[in-house]
Amino acid sequence: MGESSRNVILIGYGEVGRAFASRIELSDTALRCVDPVAAGQHSARLVEATLPGQILPGTLVLSAVPSSAAPAVADELASRSDEFLYIDLTSSPQELMRACATKFDGSQTAFVDGAIMGSVDLSGADAPIILSGSEAGRAATELTAVGLHAVALANSQPGDACGLKLLRTLMTKGIEALAVECFAAADRMGLSAEIRANLTDINARPFPDLLDAMVRTHVVHAPRRQHEVAAALEQAGSLGLRAPVTEAVLDAYRRTAHRIDTEKPKPPTQVEQAVRWLAEDLAKVPA
Repeated sequence: MGESSRNVILIGYGEVGRAFASRIELSDTALRCVDPVAAGQHSARLVEATLPGQILPGTLVLSAVPSSAAPAVADELASRSDEFLYIDLTSSPQELMRACATKFDGSQTAFVDGAIMGSVDLSGADAPIILSGSEAGRAATELTAVGLHAVALANSQPGDACGLKLLRTLMTKGIEALAVECFAAADRMGLSAEIRANLTDINARPFPDLLDAMVRTHVVHAPRRQHEVAAALEQAGSLGLRAPVTEAVLDAYRRTAHRIDTEKPKPPTQVEQAVRWLAEDLAKVPA
């Protein structure tokens, strides 16, 4: 094979780094992996301890380090006079990504915020990547060229991609925690297969539409639904199980029911109306 048509530096050799390195190596790419903790020979792949002294013009630099290390990596790369495209793939809060982006103001380096939306544990290098920032479109093209799956957010700023991922986390990780409690109770009741079959109706319509319906009707039916949640908690307790996430759910229903009783809001016709009314309670600072 002749000289590679592109250069990629991958910072971080954890689960994400290993999966992406294996995919990138299948393309016409000269790949360098950097990780001070995992430095050394890994089968046929060498992981270096430090970045090269010079980053070649046009190089694609990917960072797959923990969020806590994102500022330090950005500081080091921003101090370079080299011209390259830098994509931060850490799962960081929106404001942290925006702070990292400002480090590159006035430099030749283009900064792009990237968020891996799927599970690398399940999907490997096929996990989708969302990109944001003024160079997100260019970054999506570059990542696609090395075998990864990337989409740019239109008219976005750095931090929008990671902000979107952490919004998704509010939903998916909460569902994960509730699934633990539900499946634990189902196992003790001998109804594991039955509950899985029973949940299939959730797929009958798009999930966001279901969530919209739930939130909109929460303003109307929270008083009734709180009794159902309380009964579910009582059932779990009778099985010798704690359900701390569901306890928090019950508390949320009680708060909404109390507000409905005292404020008597009009039933919302749009989910946006419901969200704004419900958010007033979330914005209050506990005494």
